[in-house]
Amino acid sequence: MTFMLALMLWSMPQVPSAAASQAPGSVDLFQRMACAPIGLPAPPAAGLRILGGIVHGRIMFAPGDATIINAGTTQGVQRGQQYFVRRLVNDASKKQPKSGALYGVHTAGWVTIVDAKDNMAFATVTHACDGLMEGDYLEPFAMPLPPPTALAGAPDFEHPGQIVLADEGRQTGYPGLVMLMNRGSDHGVRAGQSLTVYRETLNGQGPILDLGRATVLAVTPASSMVRIDSARDVIYLGDFVAIHRITQ
Repeated sequence: MTFMLALMLWSMPQVPSAAASQAPGSVDLFQRMACAPIGLPAPPAAGLRILGGIVHGRIMFAPGDATIINAGTTQGVQRGQQYFVRRLVNDASKKQPKSGALYGVHTAGWVTIVDAKDNMAFATVTHACDGLMEGDYLEPFAMPLPPPTALAGAPDFEHPGQIVLADEGRQTGYPGLVMLMNRGSDHGVRAGQSLTVYRETLNGQGPILDLGRATVLAVTPASSMVRIDSARDVIYLGDFVAIHRITQ
């Protein structure tokens, strides 16, 4: 039976990765954005999960591997659908998020449904940001949109945000890394805005330490995905960001 299931999955036509339709120069940015962590105000209520694979005892999966999903057509799962595969980053020291903090969610990759039964589906791994694991949960896949050309404006130090999250508990940032800040569309933030990353000195009484520049890639109401573009020093969680705005 295992052999027949493996043969069925292998013979089914594969849905190409969404990244394949991007222009060559945008694929790297697309993958960074698609693989970026997300921050949630509460733990995710995840119903769809990876139950395992067709090889007994295997708990980690790479591109092309077949996986079994704990839902099927009864739950609306259909052949050809794509799903992000994610997991909550466990932090035993943080039972509840601190003020302004977010629950960190790691994006492991995405899968494509190749067959669906009543209450079970089979999927293959389309892309892996790293290893997908048994127990990871699924969310509908949505293609990230690249940010517009950098917007003009001067840094607003009067209404700063903070870097609050990096992937899988990472505490530091560097050029090219995607991180999250605690300001979003509710605070007037837009994709494409530039950011000045800085650190206060002498408990806010001394001059600011200019750490580098970043760009807003995507926004939600309460947070934004930002890419570190340049850095003069290590960037830490908690460092401030001045959002570049056009003043009237």
